[in-house]
Amino acid sequence: MDQLRKASLFDTRRAFGHARKQSLKGALDMGGQQHFIEIYEPYEYEGPNPLPVSGVAVLQGPTRSNYYLLELSTPVEFDHEKVEQLLVAPRYNGDKIDRAVSSTCTVNIARVPAGTHLDDTVSLTFDSILRWGVGKITPASH
Repeated sequence: MDQLRKASLFDTRRAFGHARKQSLKGALDMGGQQHFIEIYEPYEYEGPNPLPVSGVAVLQGPTRSNYYLLELSTPVEFDHEKVEQLLVAPRYNGDKIDRAVSSTCTVNIARVPAGTHLDDTVSLTFDSILRWGVGKITPASH
């Protein structure tokens, strides 16, 4: 009987894990959602503001937090480097990545280093992220 319970518990955990992976996989498929990023910081940023961006994927970061990968509609220059992709994460504790993906949310913003192109197949490392600033993400439909 104990073996049957253990097997049943294992199957339940495996099914839950599969459902969670499927749920995350669905969340990863952004389908090119359109947003605007309003840059509050860095204060020395003088480029277009807000920036039109397209959602690419939700990626797990090196500290287990999730980041929303965004592709700029038109690259901008900052600190003599071309910026083509940004990563955002909710700024405030308790806010989940879903809020940044589907609603208006204050976010921490990181740049993807020049010459690097991320997609939904990569694992983020500290080398993938250049801390940049703070801003607000808003769906383009608002």
